[in-house]
Amino acid sequence: MKRFFLTLLITFVTGYAFLPAQENPLSVKRTLDYYIGDSVDYTGNLYIRYHSFLPSVLTFVNSDGSVTVCTSSAADLTFVNSDGSVTVSTSSAAEKKTFVYEYNANLQEQKTLSFETELGQLGAFTKDAEGNYYFFYGAASTSANTDNMAMVKYNRSGEKIKTYTLKSFAPNSFDGIKLPFRAGTCRLELSSSMLLVYFARQMFGGHQASYGFVLDKDSFERIDRGQAGNNKMVLSGNHLIPYVSHSFNQFILPIDGGFIFADHGDAYPGRSFNFARFKNETVTKGLKAFKFPGASGANATYAEMGGLAKTSDGYIFLGAYGKDKNTPRNLFILTFDENLTKCSDPIYLTQYKKEDGHAGHPKIVKLDTGRYVLLWEFFRFSTQAANLLAGGTTEYLSTYALVIDEQGKAAGDVQELKGIRLNINDTLRYNRQNGKVYWAVNDGRKSITIYALDVDK
Repeated sequence: MKRFFLTLLITFVTGYAFLPAQENPLSVKRTLDYYIGDSVDYTGNLYIRYHSFLPSVLTFVNSDGSVTVCTSSAADLTFVNSDGSVTVSTSSAAEKKTFVYEYNANLQEQKTLSFETELGQLGAFTKDAEGNYYFFYGAASTSANTDNMAMVKYNRSGEKIKTYTLKSFAPNSFDGIKLPFRAGTCRLELSSSMLLVYFARQMFGGHQASYGFVLDKDSFERIDRGQAGNNKMVLSGNHLIPYVSHSFNQFILPIDGGFIFADHGDAYPGRSFNFARFKNETVTKGLKAFKFPGASGANATYAEMGGLAKTSDGYIFLGAYGKDKNTPRNLFILTFDENLTKCSDPIYLTQYKKEDGHAGHPKIVKLDTGRYVLLWEFFRFSTQAANLLAGGTTEYLSTYALVIDEQGKAAGDVQELKGIRLNINDTLRYNRQNGKVYWAVNDGRKSITIYALDVDK
């Protein structure tokens, strides 16, 4: 018989009771022989910082229902210990590798591959329908004429096929890419034959912004024309990548013939969540939504981006927001039309009060037609400033899941997944073959755990 959790006095808009997870999600733990960085908010304060973080564990669901997990042994790994002290582990260049673990849908491991890290640090990976692997790497640079970015393609057997390199002062990059992945993350996705990478970077002048480019996955020739002009971020022309100044998190959603971009912006084109559409032979379009109060460039927005998904007539976006450090953060959604011409008012899904806590690390992924699963973590309330870079921890309390429809209406009960941690910034992946949602986290400094959540169980 199911028992209800009565220990958390939290009021949801939905008004549904909490149902306990019973052997769900399915999980498997794998021990590693190398160190990886944290992919989980173990300190309990990362969700209230002004920027996001590059995940150390990445997950992908293939068209046949199998699951791929990717990690890397990075050059410098920072760990926060239980006493608050910090440990930094440094690997030699020879130890820097990228690892791929292949699983079937039931999380039984099928094979393992390792790849030489092309340069610097792994930003993101993806796969195509033929089983080819794509990795994007970036390295810090002190010279404008250095190759410090590389896209690499391998076949399903792990043999290198193609490499595309880019110099740190890339054309139409507005002061170059000195530090890839600075104060943000990196996304890599495929839409038909188009391979898009989009990521945070620090320029040579010290400014932070987004950057990205599109390749043909077969020829490895560049398709886009560079970034749109940064004169008040007026987007004009086709095959242009959006430019967002102070882009503290990035997300890309593949669509027919292109991609939708989402940025957590603090400056131009707006101190807001910024959206753009890149599509073949059409003008790149932009939309500013959910504007944050305060001065441009203040860094702290007291918001967190959860991701974007397709609806029947547009798109749905998930975020978390509290207007200042004294306000608890709650989950909300926005909906957009297909052409990014208008945005709905926010629809809040939680109503946390100070005595309850904060919502953190929200995530959304589309299930079958008209349904979406939301996952988020829940933390004890804290008044730490969102631009605080170090300091005391806040307490992780639990993790929750909710299925909604396209209008944000609950399609079932809120489910508690107590102790099941979320990857800080990797994307949830839906498996159409079995209806489960997959993600992976580091589970210690030398192990990972992969989850498969049955949202209908």
